[in-house]
Amino acid sequence: MKLKKLNTIIPAILLTVSSSAAFANLSVVEKNIPTPTGISAELAQIIENRQIPPALPTPTNNQEWHAIQQAFDASGNEMAHAALERLNVTYEAKQYAGVDTFFVTPETISPEYKDKWLIHIHGGAFVFGGADSALREAIWLANGLGAQVISVDYRQPPLHPFPAAIDDTVAVWKELTKTQAPESTAIFGTSAGGNLTLATTLKIQELGLPTPGALFVGTPAVDLKETSDTWHTLKGLDPLGQREGLINGAFEVYSAGENLDNPLISPIYAEIDSFPPTILISGTRDLLLSDTVRMHRLLRAADVDAQLHIYDGQSHGDYLNSLLSDVPESDDAIKEIESFFNKYIN
Repeated sequence: MKLKKLNTIIPAILLTVSSSAAFANLSVVEKNIPTPTGISAELAQIIENRQIPPALPTPTNNQEWHAIQQAFDASGNEMAHAALERLNVTYEAKQYAGVDTFFVTPETISPEYKDKWLIHIHGGAFVFGGADSALREAIWLANGLGAQVISVDYRQPPLHPFPAAIDDTVAVWKELTKTQAPESTAIFGTSAGGNLTLATTLKIQELGLPTPGALFVGTPAVDLKETSDTWHTLKGLDPLGQREGLINGAFEVYSAGENLDNPLISPIYAEIDSFPPTILISGTRDLLLSDTVRMHRLLRAADVDAQLHIYDGQSHGDYLNSLLSDVPESDDAIKEIESFFNKYIN
């Protein structure tokens, strides 16, 4: 082909590709997605046997919210107690700073955690995952690091919407840092717990209090106002399901009419000048992958030491799968968190 003709065609191609209308609302045809290559046999088995649950109706009143809370948390409670037994982790429920908490202790406490506690904020779309169900991630990290963990069983919607959960976690932070150096303390959480880990830290800064030495933020929901890309592109691959319906309803009952771009509700809208070192984890099939990536870039734009770890094939919170069986990818996530915490708080 002559150069003159190429010079005519190429700009036309580029114009088509760059046109804002061309890709504004893509419709993707249904396709088969094979099990990822290069993952462990254990994770492959989980992926090959999982099913995407049907969409659930959004509750319309407090009674319906309480009913679905109990249904969700019952399975979480069962998983937590099975993990406690399997991993020989113990816990004590107590009021601490006027807040319901669980003090979680591994079978063997590592020397670097002998005289201190980490703070855990559970996930569950802000509405679910309370009571003993809250223990699951706390057990996972306590066992993995040999760390003592205070898991905050924060007040939840519909009776206690924003900012009750943040108020509870800040109260625990204030009480713990009376006897423990803030710079030697980490806060961590997954999903809504990741949101609350970030929001709690922002609130601590707002109050002029000393901030944590490090954060672990797992696949956080950081934008309750807008829908990030992978909520759309990965729908159908993640057992979390979809944002439309129940999850959006949970976001609405949590925010209770507050502006959704309030950084304490959607941390992605925060103006960050400084922030604790943060490790973020997500997966290539995680509906909240884009939320996680966006938060990482926001932190990096402020020159925060923020590490982003993306695991191939993993859906929302899949790194927690070693609670009930051995999964190499879960051990790898623990290793990354351990290295990060050793660098900044130990």
